[in-house]
Amino acid sequence: MRLQPSMLLLLGACILISSRTAMAAQLTCSASGTLEDLTVCIRDQMPRRDSGSFVVPSFTQVSAWRSVVRAMMRGTCNTVLPSSLSSFMRIRSLRDAANGRRYCVLMETGDQDEDGFVDRGTGTFIVDAAARRELNHTAPHPISDMRTETEAITIFKETRSRSLLVAGTHRDASLVVSDCQSSTMLSDVAHNVANMFHATHLELTAHYGPRPWWVISWHGMAEDTCPAVDVHLSHGVDVAPVEGDRALALRNNLRAYHPGWRIGVPGRGMCSLNGTTNVQGRLLNGVPASGVCGTPAARYTGRFVHIEQDPAFRDPDSWIAAVMDTWR
Repeated sequence: MRLQPSMLLLLGACILISSRTAMAAQLTCSASGTLEDLTVCIRDQMPRRDSGSFVVPSFTQVSAWRSVVRAMMRGTCNTVLPSSLSSFMRIRSLRDAANGRRYCVLMETGDQDEDGFVDRGTGTFIVDAAARRELNHTAPHPISDMRTETEAITIFKETRSRSLLVAGTHRDASLVVSDCQSSTMLSDVAHNVANMFHATHLELTAHYGPRPWWVISWHGMAEDTCPAVDVHLSHGVDVAPVEGDRALALRNNLRAYHPGWRIGVPGRGMCSLNGTTNVQGRLLNGVPASGVCGTPAARYTGRFVHIEQDPAFRDPDSWIAAVMDTWR
């Protein structure tokens, strides 16, 4: 059957509109030339507080995410995304214009309603295949803990750490209370397991096994929350660290560079923000994955370092040297 010219024009218009819609539905941050630029772009298109935009991933999607994270940690960035992720995620290599190094970036881009925000709040994972430190930085509360996401990316980059993980949404984006820890919302990844943030920690645990590795979890507290300290360091338990622990070593190195900083650790009663309910901290401190919602850690491994900071202490340049001295 020969199509009439008018039908051909209509078909062409439909294809063009469909193509434009598909392009408009992806927020790729393609103009970002550095990791810092990329992180700001990603943060600015995250679902906001009370938006109701956080979507719990399916079992299939979590499994697919873990397979991609596994490949990235092994140095592969040309992975074809599984079909369960490909409609709203992208993986690509980014050469940072400031230092010339390449990074592998897995990020959410899907924006089907074209409101300028990604639809699901999945998150971002970045790997440096040429890393010099088996340090894995996380920012579980972007937007809410202001500037911790941009602080973490610069420290990750300048310390030549292995990976960076940023939650995909404001911690209170969901309108549903958590069934993991009822004092939080479902979108708060530090207190829930049904998200890609927690799935990444599970995969990192499997990847490293018994080898030495660490997670630094960057948080921000209000200036008046712990008035006796500017910065508080812990291992995710309310137990005083002993000589040789990384939290204590980091405190001592920070003091050497910043003698005026008031830095707290557990055991001295200066601050109660020890990350004891943080489910990733519990996992890394030996609590079985099935029990992290309700079971506190009985001990600590030292693998998880929880950092709380007043607003004026989130400048990455103030931390880089101390982090490098602590993890040589």
